[in-house]
Amino acid sequence: MTSRTVREAADTCERSFRFLVEEFEYRADPTRFDSGGFAVRYLGSVLGVEVDWYPRDPLTVWLVRLVDGDFPERASVRPAATLNYFDLEDVEAISNKTRQVESLQLYALPNEENADLLAANLKSCASDLLRGDLSRMPELERRILARARAVAVERYGVEGAARLGW
Repeated sequence: MTSRTVREAADTCERSFRFLVEEFEYRADPTRFDSGGFAVRYLGSVLGVEVDWYPRDPLTVWLVRLVDGDFPERASVRPAATLNYFDLEDVEAISNKTRQVESLQLYALPNEENADLLAANLKSCASDLLRGDLSRMPELERRILARARAVAVERYGVEGAARLGW
């Protein structure tokens, strides 16, 4: 894989998610390239959207609660932590929307098909959030924390998870 093919994949994602600028008045942030992958970012008044892909990771769309108008550092999910990064997959789940792209397809270099499908899901599942209506954020947070707790219990047992605050 060359830097040119990664740049072309990032350009494809920029085209697919351009609706954020055109319809929701988000501002495109400069695309970041590192570790052989990329992050395409858009800033709204309250939320940002990050579309990222790195080798061995899936193409992922994040809704990000901005801090002082910018993307905060990504932090581990902990019981008392403030959650700022929300995977589109969680938004789809609370919206009862079925993802139209196979998970394995998202690990390949992004293409127009999978980028367009994720962009369409973002638009259909998260228009309220993209417009600044954060009333579903508590539901998203509960879902993410419940999943993290389940993973901790599976990995460390009930007592071990409790020692970690779960």
